[in-house]
Amino acid sequence: MENTPIAAVIAAAGMSRRMGEFKQLLPWGQSTVIASVVANLAAAGASPILCVVGHRGDAVAGALAGLPAQVLYNSDYAEIEMLRSYQIGVRSLCADPAMDAPGTLLALGDQPHIPVDVLQRIIKEAKLTPDQLVIPSHQMRRGHPIYLPRRLWPNLLALGADQSLRDLLNRPGEAVAYVEVDTDAIRRDMDYWVDYQALLAETTDDRQPTTCESA
Repeated sequence: MENTPIAAVIAAAGMSRRMGEFKQLLPWGQSTVIASVVANLAAAGASPILCVVGHRGDAVAGALAGLPAQVLYNSDYAEIEMLRSYQIGVRSLCADPAMDAPGTLLALGDQPHIPVDVLQRIIKEAKLTPDQLVIPSHQMRRGHPIYLPRRLWPNLLALGADQSLRDLLNRPGEAVAYVEVDTDAIRRDMDYWVDYQALLAETTDDRQPTTCESA
């Protein structure tokens, strides 16, 4: 399983109503939020990467030009953005006769701050336990991205509009492999402007050189 690729589906179709700004295209480092999410997943070894867009889909697709991401469109983004986006991505994976990934990461389009090494650890665990759910955890609290094994893809596709991903993750008796990490990045996203500002400031601070490095 070591060389078997793990796919990734990114839910990036939302309208950023609570944010007040379209968060997928906000600046992040030398790039944008959504482009950084894709770049980090690619650096961690995810392949293929499917980015499901909706609101301002053409602009998001343009921001991903040159990156290893296939762009899909969710026409229902205004009503059931996240679940439908994951279903669109997984359905596309199912329809690809060349797709042999044992499962896929379900990632959020507003978490460019998750370190690549954390993503790598999730992918590594997914390869060790390819038929189990793999969920990162920080201080006993779940985060993203979540690894969904291929055997559960039909269950995801069967969820109705009145259901959510939690209905699948919390099924009684479902085995879960947890990856305990030492960062709360997996639990944080950018619902509000203050979230973006705080994460951007923290990430910028993390990139500042130490005194020794700048000497």
